[in-house]
Amino acid sequence: MTIAGVVLVVATNPGFRKSLEFALEAEGYLVDSQAELARAIASPPNSAIRCAIVDEDAVRNWTDGWNDLARFPRPVILLVDRPWPSPEPDGVMILVRPLLGNALIEAVEQVIASGISAL
Repeated sequence: MTIAGVVLVVATNPGFRKSLEFALEAEGYLVDSQAELARAIASPPNSAIRCAIVDEDAVRNWTDGWNDLARFPRPVILLVDRPWPSPEPDGVMILVRPLLGNALIEAVEQVIASGISAL
């Protein structure tokens, strides 16, 4: 198996976070995971991280959260429970749960390949 890069996963629910880790690791990604967006952003930068997957529940304050996501140096995939009003924020791909089929892996591959994450 070849290593496809490091993906940062930010999700408060430990079971959901583990399922995301499992799916990504099965595709050859290394995973760095955190429970809170603020903690993930405060961590020392890891240049090996290719993109971040952030569950909306990990964003405690949306005003600060949008600013944090906008400053994040990698493409971001935001997992939400319902469709997001257009337009999507720059640099953020919105992915609506439940994640069916290979949607998560396809989104990760897309944002890494394109260098941007807005659809």
